[in-house]
Amino acid sequence: MWLELKAESGLPLNRQIYERVKALILSGGLAAGEKLPSSRAFSKELGVARNTVLEAYEQLLAEGYLEARRGSGTTVAGGIAASALSARPTQIAVAASSSKTADGRVINFRSGMPDMDVFPRKEWGRLYQRVCEALPASAFRYCEPAGVWELREALSAYLFRVRGIRAMPERIMITSGSTQGLRLVSQLLRRENSLVLVEDPVHRGLVEVVARAGHTVRGIRADASGMDCAALPAGLEAGQPVAFVYVTPSHQYPLGGILPVQRRQTLIRFAHETECFIVEDDYDSEFRYEGPPVSSLYELAPDTVIYLGSFSKILAPAIRLGFAIIPEGMLAAWRPEKMYTDVHTDALSQHTLAAFINSGGLERHTWKMKKLYKRKREHMMRCLSQNFGGHVEIRGQAAGLHLVAGFPGVAFTENVVGELYARGLKVVPVESYSLCRDGAHAHEVILGYAHLSEAEMSRGAAILRDCCRQCGKSLDFLRR
Repeated sequence: MWLELKAESGLPLNRQIYERVKALILSGGLAAGEKLPSSRAFSKELGVARNTVLEAYEQLLAEGYLEARRGSGTTVAGGIAASALSARPTQIAVAASSSKTADGRVINFRSGMPDMDVFPRKEWGRLYQRVCEALPASAFRYCEPAGVWELREALSAYLFRVRGIRAMPERIMITSGSTQGLRLVSQLLRRENSLVLVEDPVHRGLVEVVARAGHTVRGIRADASGMDCAALPAGLEAGQPVAFVYVTPSHQYPLGGILPVQRRQTLIRFAHETECFIVEDDYDSEFRYEGPPVSSLYELAPDTVIYLGSFSKILAPAIRLGFAIIPEGMLAAWRPEKMYTDVHTDALSQHTLAAFINSGGLERHTWKMKKLYKRKREHMMRCLSQNFGGHVEIRGQAAGLHLVAGFPGVAFTENVVGELYARGLKVVPVESYSLCRDGAHAHEVILGYAHLSEAEMSRGAAILRDCCRQCGKSLDFLRR
């Protein structure tokens, strides 16, 4: 379903999606019964509004090309004969070469992607083999839903060393990534008509996880200092309990703000008054380049804060390992919920990670990656400075694997994002993560740099400059 949308074609984007999906169906490229991506996933992949995809899907449903059934998603309808004549448009069903760079790649400034070329493959492979050879036969059976005890012990010591977090192994639950951790928490804290408060802007995928658990999601504006905790609702609708507040206090995603202690205390007071929990997603605090390390919110209220961590950014997304530190009162309910989700997270990978932590390998690797990402960050900022001078606003650069670049006078609409992709550059506007969609972040894009080479960053910044030169209304400095 990888489609290219052409902003310069003159056709509305929803019509382009309709035409391309229709051509795939009529040419036999999409077979009867084949499932299409959800409108949310498809809109995110294409960099367009969800309503744009919904309009295309609705037209295809109305004309009988698609079928939609509750619980089954949207699928290709049966009884449609492939036509040779209809196959002619299929050359636009895949990304054309004009949307690629000289080396045949689209430069993707996707955030949260580590540099996989530096993953310690040999060390990880040796440890994995050694673990498999040394473990008793009983270790290859089903393990505890809470996780392998050796890993929980290793994490307890590791978190105290690197984050100052005191957490007993009994309260550390192993997950298949922080997304699963959030899903389990959302399930366990679900109540009738429950409300979850999140930062705005916020990662859309996490909102989807919470909403699928049956909660109503409400955004609280985030600024340069993270969530505006003074805006937490003082009076809530009768009968609507708050299940939890979701925050990224060490590096707000995507804006990059650090939640100051005053706001942290306000948030904790709110949680106590409303008898709700706080979910702290500490997704990339290991990579901080400016100032001292930021303490966790968990330290201030360990019985109120549920702490989520993951190894996707430190090691690799393919290693589906994460953890949650949960209150003692949730332990009994957590185990069966995890058990009937996936029985347990891959035990052999858990044993390997425990060995990696205990040998000091994780801390050595983190230190190495921090130096690498700091150099890449500096190059990314130089690229923006060279191409835009003082006419770019950069924030969120103090930590993590991405920064936010703002260009006053430019609005990153669907057409502009489509034009960038046609030139070989893929970016995600901050506004696409905004729940209120009031245009406050229309001039900002997220630039993930950790997985890119310096040459790719330089080329990407040049493409961005050239596109802004055409699209900006007040960027006279680019026209010289």
